[in-house]
Amino acid sequence: MKCPKCKGRMYTEKYYDFVREFDAWKCSACGEVIDPVILVNRSRNSGTSSA
Repeated sequence: MKCPKCKGRMYTEKYYDFVREFDAWKCSACGEVIDPVILVNRSRNSGTSSA
């Protein structure tokens, strides 16, 4: 998988929250982290612009 931010190589990493653990993709070049929740939030906000 390629990073949408810098086009670098991404790898899976396990993250731990207070109540759960989850896997996400992390870019080895810029550190961008992408998980299913981030993707949903970005798709919801893609039609809005920041002021």
